[in-house]
Amino acid sequence: MRIQKLLKPMVLLICVGVMLYAFLTMGNGRGPLDYWEHLDDTAFTIDDEEVTFEDLAFYILFEERKVEEQARIYNKDYTKDYWNIHTDDKFIQTEAKDAVLNMAVHDYLFYQMAVDEGMDKLNGVEQIELEGSVSDFWEDMLDVQWEHLPCDEETINNQIRIAAVAEKYGNYLAKENNTSKAAYRYDGYYYSQILENHKLKVNNKLWKKLVLGDITLAHGRINYINGLTDEDKKKSKE
Repeated sequence: MRIQKLLKPMVLLICVGVMLYAFLTMGNGRGPLDYWEHLDDTAFTIDDEEVTFEDLAFYILFEERKVEEQARIYNKDYTKDYWNIHTDDKFIQTEAKDAVLNMAVHDYLFYQMAVDEGMDKLNGVEQIELEGSVSDFWEDMLDVQWEHLPCDEETINNQIRIAAVAEKYGNYLAKENNTSKAAYRYDGYYYSQILENHKLKVNNKLWKKLVLGDITLAHGRINYINGLTDEDKKKSKE
């Protein structure tokens, strides 16, 4: 009888503890990363170079636009369906997120290597090409993305310049080694060999919580493939 009297408060105490733990862990940010609150935080470090989440703005804008355009072809009524497709053991959203990280690591590594070798300046022709790339980038932006720019245009333009210098350096390596330019792209074989000789550290605590597709875009609400009825989809667009 005495044990039964003690059991009830003990169970109650355990339940309160579980609820308190859940509340604290949820409060500590177990949900998706609020990108805007972490612009100054380090996304990854390549050798001694720290790259912040703000430094990824160009890559996020570029990749979200590219995938969203494909999504509109797949389902123009509710593009989130496309982001949630699972193929080759990965969601398209995850593949796009990996692409952002891989492109940024490639460009910031090659840019720093170009700086170290005094090759970070663009000549007249290259500068004209850069200006064309910048112009094309802003012209291709989706209307909704203009409302969700992660930072000012000047900062993003500088990120495009870094990408241009990185491409120039990759092309230089391809010429020096008599191989294709593609081999030194972010998904190229020879680039992967170079990367192995450098120290990459990703801020996994924050990176794992970043949800690509919901940063510079607006999908109304989270949806799983075919998870909404036609009426639900209509309401989500209102």
